[in-house]
Amino acid sequence: MRADHSDNEFEVLTGEPETGRWYTVPVDGAVSSDGSCWRGILKKGASDNLIVFFVGGGLSVDSFSAARPHYRPDSEGNGFYCPYVSEGSIGEEVRNSEEGILSGDPSNPFHDWTVIMPCYTTGDLDIGTSEREYTDLEGRPRTVFYHGYTNYIAFLEKAIGILGRSFSDLIVCGYSAGGFSASLLFDDTVSRLDISGSRCVVVDSSLFVLDWRRVLADEWETPDHIRKISKTDDLSYDGIKHLADKYGGDVKIVYCCSVRDYALSQVQVYYDGLEDDMPTEPDRGAGDRFQERLKEAVARIEKTVPCASVYLWDDPILEKGHITRHTGTNNDVFLRKMGNEISLCECIENALCGKTGVWGKEFLEKKY
Repeated sequence: MRADHSDNEFEVLTGEPETGRWYTVPVDGAVSSDGSCWRGILKKGASDNLIVFFVGGGLSVDSFSAARPHYRPDSEGNGFYCPYVSEGSIGEEVRNSEEGILSGDPSNPFHDWTVIMPCYTTGDLDIGTSEREYTDLEGRPRTVFYHGYTNYIAFLEKAIGILGRSFSDLIVCGYSAGGFSASLLFDDTVSRLDISGSRCVVVDSSLFVLDWRRVLADEWETPDHIRKISKTDDLSYDGIKHLADKYGGDVKIVYCCSVRDYALSQVQVYYDGLEDDMPTEPDRGAGDRFQERLKEAVARIEKTVPCASVYLWDDPILEKGHITRHTGTNNDVFLRKMGNEISLCECIENALCGKTGVWGKEFLEKKY
């Protein structure tokens, strides 16, 4: 039997789920990137609407990053990806997100929705099917299991068997690494559901520039139908453009990010080849480069995906370099206006009703 690092904070579902209660759902044969047991969680809501919520947790794109996960004694919190479901991590994800889109506050229009939430511990944006060998920092041979796609599809089908497949409105939302998953796995998700109402995809804080086609083909062995979506070095844009081209206005799209995102600018330094490893924290130069790339990404979306809404904010957490908070759907950014006329929550609510817009674009023009 494979190792299980989790403290199983939520009860393992064995019968019918109670409304409003979180459950752990194991999946036979599903493994995290280190080969330990993988699982998902779910909550049956009081309404007939559904959120599929993809969480973040970094990337492993080569043997160098595979050898440097979180939770190493020397990582100081700066590993490239989460290699297993760690003790308390499921509960932490839920508690954080209960300040955001999963908030039970009645002011949150999504507070009573059913939630399907795969854990993210495969370093592959939930779209991998491969296994790769690497050497760890102690010189020992290791295997990284990029089984994200296999895990997710098996979990989704199991969750549908528990909750049913018929829902009114659907939001497929993800933050950080999960934002890529939200757009890239929408087809696989919606094809297994019966949705009678609105459908919306939310891509939160997901912007890395690198050779995605190499990673998807050579490192993760991503299924062909997803690999075909990748056409540029901006995979989040490719995912959004694919949705717009395939579904038009039938699928609502929200793209959101802070203007000088801490985590995204930090890791991009390694992807750009400017340093041999991820820096301890991003500096002003990293923030400047990210802001410029975000400006380019937003301009591209506005030009080619006019049906998408864009929501940007400026919320510095590192005064030196004016580096801003990472993600907005899984924390208290979600219900706040963040210097805009409306909140991110209201932006998504509007999108579901077919009302699009761009908020916070002026932050991209500021000099920090």
